[in-house]
Amino acid sequence: MKNTKNDFLIKMILVILSLYFSGILIALFITLDKVFYICYSLGTVGAILYTYSLYKDIINMYQSAKKHRKGFYIRYLFSASLFLLAGFLFENKTLAIISVFLGLINVKLAAYIAGFIFGGDRREKKG
Repeated sequence: MKNTKNDFLIKMILVILSLYFSGILIALFITLDKVFYICYSLGTVGAILYTYSLYKDIINMYQSAKKHRKGFYIRYLFSASLFLLAGFLFENKTLAIISVFLGLINVKLAAYIAGFIFGGDRREKKG
């Protein structure tokens, strides 16, 4: 059972990376600004760490009876720190923050895509 959950985490990370590379390919036609590529990569790394942290929190939630909110707050603090880091480091702040946002939003897109592609028997049955 644990191996199946770990396989799904790996599949989620692969979907996030495929979204990253498709985003880079699309961005090559739109902009050549290196700020976009650096911040988009930073946001994607943040998305992978976010997914791994969420996975660990779900495992800990099943192993413990008490509620854990620490991981929730740490993930959002981490996301906010990525936005602040991008805004602080680069002169083009708007592009930097939007690029980090696009990298972080890969988590949301990957959740839908991975559920649709790899959902298998865990999908809801329609009445």
